[in-house]
Amino acid sequence: MAEPFNVIATIHPLPGKVQEIVEAFRVVSPLVHQESGCELYALQVDQNAEKVYVLERWSTAADLDAHATGAAMDKLNELSAHLRAAPTDVARVDDVPLGDPAKGVLR
Repeated sequence: MAEPFNVIATIHPLPGKVQEIVEAFRVVSPLVHQESGCELYALQVDQNAEKVYVLERWSTAADLDAHATGAAMDKLNELSAHLRAAPTDVARVDDVPLGDPAKGVLR
């Protein structure tokens, strides 16, 4: 996997719990943004309000690994584990540059 390291995490909220999941991320995201190597940590909610996606970019594998086991993730799990219908799907993904360099890659 190339550096930087990209992640797409899919959260599966219990029915009616999307907003509570979002509020948990509001608490935790400022902490994540301060973590070493965090280049992107952004939340997306699908238009059907059934899933929540986290788009992440980390400078190094070590930064990503530290994030995964760090205090911010402990806090997120404390705030939201009971709001989830299934475990979070976490995919480490690589950029595939397409077309215009400014538009064909997440930055």
